[in-house]
Amino acid sequence: MTVGRVQKRQIRTRARLLQAAYELMSEQGVDDTTIQQVTTKADVGFGTFYSYFDSKDAIAEQVLDCVIHNLGLRNRAANAGVEDAVSVIANSVRLTAREMRSNPMWRWWLKRTDLMVRRMNLGFRPFGLQDMQAANDKGLLNLPDDNVEVSWNYLIWLLAGTITDIVEGICPPEAETTMAEAIMRLMGVDNAHAARAAHAPLPVYPAIKLDFGFRLELSVT
Repeated sequence: MTVGRVQKRQIRTRARLLQAAYELMSEQGVDDTTIQQVTTKADVGFGTFYSYFDSKDAIAEQVLDCVIHNLGLRNRAANAGVEDAVSVIANSVRLTAREMRSNPMWRWWLKRTDLMVRRMNLGFRPFGLQDMQAANDKGLLNLPDDNVEVSWNYLIWLLAGTITDIVEGICPPEAETTMAEAIMRLMGVDNAHAARAAHAPLPVYPAIKLDFGFRLELSVT
């Protein structure tokens, strides 16, 4: 399908707005970021913003989708040399948790748990289901009815809940490791294996440029 000049310009403008919003929200949080700041940083007219997004909340959702997709790619790259399928899952949980508590943008989303979990569930799904299926196929997991889909949903809620507790000071930062071990055990991983995977040194987390042209498919087929 050929993309015309007008559509190409619209794609570029939308990406500039998303990048500007991401940079501002990462630096100062979502609450303190205004639409005027976003359009100024993106060098886009204020009124033009509403041709692409209905509100600040709407662009924050799209920013989050881009960030989640990027984290999935980074997790995959970080685990490229990891042979143990359980460690791949544990590493991804811990690396994601570290990013969530280190970027102020996530604090806004952690107060909107239902919305955040849905975006995480769908955004991380292609990566997470593949990792869980690989571990299950090797007999390393013991899931109810061998249902990877249901167990994936549980994992996302556990991740979101634990990070919320860490950010709010209910749990210490090292709870990331405890959480990863608990998730592995809940998936039926042998206790010793779960502990090794959760406490092992994390692989190097590569920097991958965010794709602000990414659009999340909000339905699961």
